[in-house]
Amino acid sequence: MKPSLPAPPTDWRPAAAVFDCDGVLMDTETAWAGVQEQVCADYDVAFGEASLRELMGLSAADVARWITDRAAESAAEKGREAPGLTEVYEHLSEVEATVISGVLEPLPGALETLRAFTERIPVAVASNSTAQVLDRKVRALGLEGTITTWVSSDDVAHGKPAPDIYQEAVRRLGVEPEQALAIEDSPAGTTAASKAGLWVLGVPNGHDEPLASHFIADSLADPRVREFMTGWGL
Repeated sequence: MKPSLPAPPTDWRPAAAVFDCDGVLMDTETAWAGVQEQVCADYDVAFGEASLRELMGLSAADVARWITDRAAESAAEKGREAPGLTEVYEHLSEVEATVISGVLEPLPGALETLRAFTERIPVAVASNSTAQVLDRKVRALGLEGTITTWVSSDDVAHGKPAPDIYQEAVRRLGVEPEQALAIEDSPAGTTAASKAGLWVLGVPNGHDEPLASHFIADSLADPRVREFMTGWGL
């Protein structure tokens, strides 16, 4: 996979970094796919590979909206009352909190890379997770005393792929977007960071979907990430 955006100037150095969480710091994406599949089944909504690709990287609110729309169609076909968005969102959040709690392990190289950044520049975590779930993830990784801040989809009007989460993250870090580096694994996330004006390091971790990124590395354990960091004086 090749980067799709121009690289920053050769003398550019990040003044801050913003890490995505799922698929970058911890392997919760498989579990999240299972959460979506379970909730879809609960509302008689078909869920397959195409659905998984369509929903990849979206916020819980957007996923709940997607399920609600299709649950209404299913309910109409069967003469039942359709569930409301609030009901679906709450059910999705409950299932997510239960399932994700069992898989809170860091990906190889993730914590080492993040901590290397925090020794030199302020770092945030920006995730489409709800505040409750993101708090749990940050604390499970022991990052609450290491990173400067963390931003969830509950903290902004719109989740990724909208730029809101990244805009809020750099605001809290006290830097301009073009001074910050985002580390992302999904099309929705790289699009959000790029729209917000950050430079983007893509770490797809096995995904083959196109990423809006200035750099591509297989994962945070990829030696090229260290090369990038060295080149940036980190």
